Amino acid sequence: MDQAEGGSGHAPPTEPDPPAVPVRAMPMALSVPVPALGTTQRVIESAVIAVATSTGLYLVGSVYTDAYYSRLSIEVTALDLAPPFIALQSAHVLQSLAEYPVTLLGLYLLYRVLSSRLGWLRAMYYRLLQRLGRLFLLIVNLAIVSPLVAAAIMAEIKEAETGASSVLSEVAGLMGTLGTVMLIYVIWLSFGPRFVILSEIRARKITPIALLFALYLLDALIATASNAAYDAELLMTGLADGSIAIELTMSDGVNEAIPATGLILVTARNGNYYVVERQSFPPSLRPVAYAVPFDSVDVIRMQRINEAGLQLEDLFEEPPTTGPR
Repeated sequence: MDQAEGGSGHAPPTEPDPPAVPVRAMPMALSVPVPALGTTQRVIESAVIAVATSTGLYLVGSVYTDAYYSRLSIEVTALDLAPPFIALQSAHVLQSLAEYPVTLLGLYLLYRVLSSRLGWLRAMYYRLLQRLGRLFLLIVNLAIVSPLVAAAIMAEIKEAETGASSVLSEVAGLMGTLGTVMLIYVIWLSFGPRFVILSEIRARKITPIALLFALYLLDALIATASNAAYDAELLMTGLADGSIAIELTMSDGVNEAIPATGLILVTARNGNYYVVERQSFPPSLRPVAYAVPFDSVDVIRMQRINEAGLQLEDLFEEPPTTGPR
């Protein structure tokens, strides 16, 4: 003991290590490896994304079918459309749905490429950030969310002007409210924590992701309804590529309450031909449609209104001859 205190060079005695805890005695949360937790989280996130995407596509398709057939004066529930068919109708508006995310992704990738190759661009960004501070962050955040916020403001203004009581008017009102909330959040994010909203999204923060997704979905629903009404007007005026004129020869004993000509076929489902009277431009806001049972018609004559493109021209240099010469 005296030698240890006198600095003889011997190391002081150390406390013995605590006994190792058996694996079976460890809590379940500690026994799960970290990679397993990461894999489980990724699987859950993928499942949530898949469910949200499929639900969004069905909702967009449902709004499209309802607006399309309602513009043609046909009750959509009478058609008994299958859910896969309704979801596929979202393909009519996929281009407009992809505009905002594709534009945002393109600008982000362009910034990453230019900032990695052009050092002065990144230096200019940080120089402006140091000089303007919170104001510069507000400008950047507003530039990112401005398309959705502007669409929300326009939808609320249009809803206030029309005053129509419908599902779309409720969507427009909700979109205006969320646009205001998004604007307040962006201002707080710029002057409070001083973050760019893209960094919050990459950090998987719930608030910006939920606000952006809700605004984007509501804007997609309004754009879908407008596109559906436009497609219906093209059909009833005969300007659509798929417009088909139909002439009906009714069976004997059937009351001919519908015109024989001047009709356009909409669809044939559930034992009925659904037709609408052809409209001149601009089309009537209250077109007349008919549901004609299959067994009440002897003969129908259908013909395209617009000429189809001849695909055989790409296969033959000269048109093939048919029949005896």
